[in-house]
Amino acid sequence: MVALVVFLSGLIVLALLPRAHPALPRPTGGTPVFRPLDLWERWRGRSLAARKGGERRRAVITLCRTLAAELRAGQPPQEALRLAVAQAGPSVGAVSDAGSLRAAAGSDPELAALSYLAVCWDVAAETGAGLATVVDGLAENLTEQEEQRADALARTAGPRTTAFVLGGLPLVGVLMSAGLGGSPLSFLFTTPLGLACLVGGVALDVLGVWWTVRMLRSAVVTR
Repeated sequence: MVALVVFLSGLIVLALLPRAHPALPRPTGGTPVFRPLDLWERWRGRSLAARKGGERRRAVITLCRTLAAELRAGQPPQEALRLAVAQAGPSVGAVSDAGSLRAAAGSDPELAALSYLAVCWDVAAETGAGLATVVDGLAENLTEQEEQRADALARTAGPRTTAFVLGGLPLVGVLMSAGLGGSPLSFLFTTPLGLACLVGGVALDVLGVWWTVRMLRSAVVTR
């Protein structure tokens, strides 16, 4: 019985793993078909977007630090910005002045800090104030924000994992009951009380996981 439970659990895990082959194109017409792996692919897409967003935010910090260092080395502001963009990489886009900094910040929320750099650029150009010190302060502030975000992610990793584990426990219970000789599927799908338990249990399980992930995500964003 234990071997059967382990075998069925392994099949479920394999079904949830990402596929090695490319996804087949979805039909363009007719009624959309729900696939069990759609939710997994959507979650993977969000995780990838979060990683890319972190890379762009760190690229902005690199841009600011390099810009300040080049200005202190005696480079003109335009040349210093060009060298800083080359050091930061393509994540920050092709910025060359205050206008392009604002445009990049408006096109991507992860590059919003470039708008502050544009303000610093304008103030330095109008007043002649030193730009390096201000940009250094901006880099320090952005670094502190990124460290707080990373700390919040690390602190919420445990609760996030616990939420998904608890969400999967009902399925494990059904598998164990079937492995021990019970008939949970027959009860759940062929009796009115079982159908009520199935619908209510799935709804509460999904709601609990969604609500927990929503709270954890808001905790990370507001840090």
